[in-house]
Amino acid sequence: MGKRYNDDESAGSGTGSWFMGLIVGAVGGAFLALLTAPRSGSEVRGVLKRTANDLPDRVGELVDESLDLYAYGLNRAQMIIEDQTHRLKEAVRAGKLAAAKRREELESGSSSILPFQHR
Repeated sequence: MGKRYNDDESAGSGTGSWFMGLIVGAVGGAFLALLTAPRSGSEVRGVLKRTANDLPDRVGELVDESLDLYAYGLNRAQMIIEDQTHRLKEAVRAGKLAAAKRREELESGSSSILPFQHR
């Protein structure tokens, strides 16, 4: 039998893999763009140096934006779940109230014919 992972472990692994893929893709894309651009060697080295210096800031900004988006989505999901839970509780409460009223009607009119009885 294989090892089973809980949801927390698999979610963390997926997020880490996504960020790693993002970084590798960004670096690879920048490198490929620089190699195919018609520039001299010194211009390419200058662009590489500027790109390497700016990369940590860009990655930091991207991570911050991703975390903000994640937090927004999580907050939105929590609000939806709370709203649906409230609606469900209200429906259950209304159902219990209706059942209690019907039970009271049936018990108070015990001499009358019940809905499932025939005359």
